[in-house]
Amino acid sequence: MEYIALGCMTGTSLDGIDCSLIKSDGISEVTEISNNFTPYSSQLKKELLKIIKCNFLANLDVFKLLNKEYQTAINNFISLNNIEIDVIGIHGQTIFHDPSIKISIQLYDKKLEYNSHAPIICNFRKNDILNGGSGAPIIPIYHQIIANKLDTDNSIFINIGGVTNITIIENNKIIAGDSSFGNALINDFLNSKTNHEYDLNGNLSKSGKIIHSLSKKILDDKYFKKNFPKSLDRNYFHPYIEGIKEHFLIEDVIYTLLSIIPESVHRIIDNKKKYKIILMGGGRKNLTLLKLFQNIFKDVFLIDDFNLDGDFIESQGMGLLAIRYLNKMKSTYKFTTGISKDIYLGEKC
Repeated sequence: MEYIALGCMTGTSLDGIDCSLIKSDGISEVTEISNNFTPYSSQLKKELLKIIKCNFLANLDVFKLLNKEYQTAINNFISLNNIEIDVIGIHGQTIFHDPSIKISIQLYDKKLEYNSHAPIICNFRKNDILNGGSGAPIIPIYHQIIANKLDTDNSIFINIGGVTNITIIENNKIIAGDSSFGNALINDFLNSKTNHEYDLNGNLSKSGKIIHSLSKKILDDKYFKKNFPKSLDRNYFHPYIEGIKEHFLIEDVIYTLLSIIPESVHRIIDNKKKYKIILMGGGRKNLTLLKLFQNIFKDVFLIDDFNLDGDFIESQGMGLLAIRYLNKMKSTYKFTTGISKDIYLGEKC
């Protein structure tokens, strides 16, 4: 049986709300129907960043603003597509994630209503954590379905969002985890030093050079010595940029941070094997980062090369997880989050 699912994702980059419509049986077929991005207002982004940086819970005003922007984005998307929806999967806005203490907090108001009678599934990380997992990453199952559909085994799907997570698919088995920081660390550094929100197309970093002392200091962090599966909070590496010396050029700092992203993947995989590297998420648009990946790996692709929109893989994944919840299909595994037993994800809101 096939379902029409609306998936909604808001990542730790804090850029806005991704909505996707997919048609899927939840097992082997996923067809992209429509996608849309609604940016957060500057006020909401500012308040969320304040909460995340200071590790305190949101106040009522932030909840009201977040609820308003969720309702507007999702209802507009529903109206735009005018199609009957079977289920809605909503991730919520992550404000805290610490696998060491088994806590992952996503802001989402279960009482929100939309212009659809479809059931709403949320709290996708809860079941994983309750069963001994780290709560992330949660859509490697979607990467596996994509790999099977593309008939591309020995692939590494790399999602460069606020944090960088990877899914290694080999002999139809999946191993996954967060390999390093992603856009959040770089954007936060850039915001603190300039009026730029992010390094558009890699224009700032393209003239940069590696600061070897900074690169070594970060790569010596104990996180990189851990085996998969493992996961990160977006703020884990922030102490390194808070201690940046003023005499370092901004473009050199950004270039150095970008260089660590592919290097961290390189250190994880078996380099004697040939893998197809498939990039997705907002970071894939950074041409400097793309070149850094190409300097290390031979076969580097954007997921867009396979007629999939690299901006919406995670929101589509939320739709898939919602379908799998309806059918109580297992969606999280020992080798993706360290969970004690394979289990389905989500709960009805």
